[in-house]
Amino acid sequence: MKKYFFGLIVLVALAGYRTDEKYKPDPHTLDKKVMFGYQGWFGTPNDGSGLGYWKHWFRNKPDSGFATFDFWPDMREYPANTQEATNMKYADGSPAKVYSAYHYGVVDLHFKWLQEHDLDGVFQQRFVTELKGRASLKHFTQVVRNVKQASEKYERVYCIMYDISGAGEQWKEIIERDWKYLVDSLEITKGKSYLHHEGRPLVAIWGLGFDHTTFASAAETDSLLEWFHKSAPKKYQATIMGGVNNNWLHHQNEWKPVYDKLDVISPWSVGRYKDHAGADKFRDTAVVPDLAYCKKNRIDYMPVIWPGFSWYNLRNGRTPFNQIPRNGGNFYWHQSYNVISAGANMVYIAMYDEVDEGTAMYKLAPTAAEKPVSAKYLSLDQDGIALPPDWYLRLAGATSQIVRGKAANVSTIPVKP
Repeated sequence: MKKYFFGLIVLVALAGYRTDEKYKPDPHTLDKKVMFGYQGWFGTPNDGSGLGYWKHWFRNKPDSGFATFDFWPDMREYPANTQEATNMKYADGSPAKVYSAYHYGVVDLHFKWLQEHDLDGVFQQRFVTELKGRASLKHFTQVVRNVKQASEKYERVYCIMYDISGAGEQWKEIIERDWKYLVDSLEITKGKSYLHHEGRPLVAIWGLGFDHTTFASAAETDSLLEWFHKSAPKKYQATIMGGVNNNWLHHQNEWKPVYDKLDVISPWSVGRYKDHAGADKFRDTAVVPDLAYCKKNRIDYMPVIWPGFSWYNLRNGRTPFNQIPRNGGNFYWHQSYNVISAGANMVYIAMYDEVDEGTAMYKLAPTAAEKPVSAKYLSLDQDGIALPPDWYLRLAGATSQIVRGKAANVSTIPVKP
């Protein structure tokens, strides 16, 4: 009888365990999250946004010689009504098409991929300089609507990340005004998928303390933090993550008290090294001391890792093609192993859809045969390794499992192509 009863318990336990049940991220905390930056800035002339051009795809006409991106995305799953034909052709003579994130179907697909790979979600990039023009504001606001809808549908999380690059003197006022609009009109913080941390909605502000954002002084940044933390009406108050330069710990004295008021610090690392030795040095000279400082001062720390880098087309051929090779994912994985070994319990992956600078992690053209002919673009076999289109989503999933404590951190890639 005891033997039968024990067997029944086992059967009931097994019946309650579904191997196909998807992971659902907790929207109340950033802890143990692996988040992507999501640009959402791609547009096409006839997408309905009113922009009327190939935003972040091409300078003038849609030919390879006018391209501003390096990695060719895997276009096979995108809905037909979200794509627009370029002047380029595939080897079979069919037109090569690209997408616009203004269409909901694009963002829906991107979040579907997140769910399929058990990934947490995205920092939705909101470029402050783009909020000044009517058409660009319309585009990026529609992308936020798309992200809100798709994240709720696929039970992923997201939060707003303001990028202040090129924003100019009114940057602080624009952020405050826009955040009020997003909270009041789009009601993003009332949605079940908006990411909160430490009891408040999470807002990231990227570009603090950089040489190219000197218009954002320490005093003005301090004032903005005061507004988000205390002086704004309660419904606008937020937990703030600061996207800072990698040298933030050695910044001028006026910045130190400002950095100490950040709830989360995320130093930029893209382009700061180019190989494993450089990544190791960055770990020892930046990640380890950053973590120690943040732990001492009770600030959460979110390091940035990335798969590789190339902006040959964006820079009009003035930089090397495939400038920092991905090496089949080994470059990415070495960074993942390093930051988790150093003690990070949250990771920011740059980026989800950034084909412009070659850091995209979403599905990419797996082979040269899936790129337009006579065009200079990267595909996943660039380094001589055959890989599936979702290879970097799989790697991000492996990073996520380790951060969540579901798998051991190992120095070599733990998944197979």
